Amino acid sequence: MIHGEPVIDIYESFDGSYWFITEKLYNQDSVIDGEVYKDHQILWGFAKLSACPEFAEFGKISETELNLLKPRIWKVPRKNWAVCPEVEVKSI
Repeated sequence: MIHGEPVIDIYESFDGSYWFITEKLYNQDSVIDGEVYKDHQILWGFAKLSACPEFAEFGKISETELNLLKPRIWKVPRKNWAVCPEVEVKSI
C-alpha cells in the first residue's frame, strides 16, 4: 500500500526515483518524442522523483514512457517491495 492505495507494480531508478502503480486506467494512442505509440497503457499511481521529492503526488503515468527509460529504471520484484520507501506491505 502507498498512502492507503493498493500497489500493483513498483518501478525504481538508479537515482532513487520511484513510481508506485495503483491502477491501470486505459489505453490510448500517444506521441512521445515525435514517435507515435499505438494503444499504449496509461496507469495511475504515486510518483516520487529524487530531484523533487517534496512534490511527490498521485497522477497519470505512461507505461510506454517508463519502458523507454529502461535500463535506467526497472520493475521492483514483489519480494523487495517492503524495502521501498513509504510502502506498507500487508499479508492477505
